[in-house]
Amino acid sequence: MRAMMEEGAARGRGRPARLSADAIVAAAVEHGTGQLTVRGLARRLGVAHSALYRWVGDRDGLLDLVSDSLLDRVSSQITDEPAGDWRGWLINLGHALRREFLPVADAEVLAKFPRMTPVYDRLQQHAEAVMTEDGLSAVEASESFTVVLFTVWGWIAAEKACGEAIGHDDHFAVMLTALTRGLPAAPSFNRSTNRLDSAPGDPFH
Repeated sequence: MRAMMEEGAARGRGRPARLSADAIVAAAVEHGTGQLTVRGLARRLGVAHSALYRWVGDRDGLLDLVSDSLLDRVSSQITDEPAGDWRGWLINLGHALRREFLPVADAEVLAKFPRMTPVYDRLQQHAEAVMTEDGLSAVEASESFTVVLFTVWGWIAAEKACGEAIGHDDHFAVMLTALTRGLPAAPSFNRSTNRLDSAPGDPFH
């Protein structure tokens, strides 16, 4: 009996077996993040809130976990395109971001991303590696990634606000195609003139 009690106590000191990042994120997404609290989510999961606090320290930590988990899902969906098709890679990235974040992207989640985390950094490094291997400079790759990411994120925010007014899949696909056709985003912004510096003959001149 004592051995069984000690074994149970040992299990109790760790994270409960039924809790995982995937389970927490799934419950948070199902409930919606708008009014979600750590205590409320613990009730939905059927665990003590102290057990959930071992995973997330507070509501901000919970939203961070949701955001990073969704971004991990995005990364897992992006495979390297054939050499020379970095635009296709960026288009696939845009679709994956919308597919994962749109269903759960309330104002707080939108406000928390894009942000600099190890998950975000890995995605950016992957994107820039794809583009530089296809011949873009490091600056072109970095700026092109930023343009696509923030444009897609703005679209998601507008789509949540306006609904079906802009929410058709075809509209999003057209936007991504048009956006990437104008890349790479090579010129640099000149703060003294408030204009883009570009060379004669390029599309920004």
